Amino acid sequence: MIWVLIALGGAAGALTRWLVTVILPDHRSGFPIPITLVNILGALALGFAVGLDRVGTLPVDLLPLTTGALGGYTTFSTWMVDIDTAESGILRTIIAVVPAVLGIAAAAFGLFLGTSVG
Repeated sequence: MIWVLIALGGAAGALTRWLVTVILPDHRSGFPIPITLVNILGALALGFAVGLDRVGTLPVDLLPLTTGALGGYTTFSTWMVDIDTAESGILRTIIAVVPAVLGIAAAAFGLFLGTSVG
């Protein structure tokens, strides 16, 4: 039964990511703002959920949320394609580095919040 919940979470996450890209289309700058935002918010949410789980606050299985919803929401592959298709070397570097640094910081902050709140 858990696989059904994971699949439903993945579908919800993928649809949510799609909605973000519809609401916030890429700007002419070439920087993938929607996908960067999705990945940073996903890292924050995952860190928060793991933090809550570490202190025993969540009485439910995390897989439908983490592997399912957040796995469907965030997208490593789109980020990699954005890096590869960037028009200049400097933009390619910015697209590679900025989301990675912000994503790590967001995950760490989410973990901190989750363990603090729980």
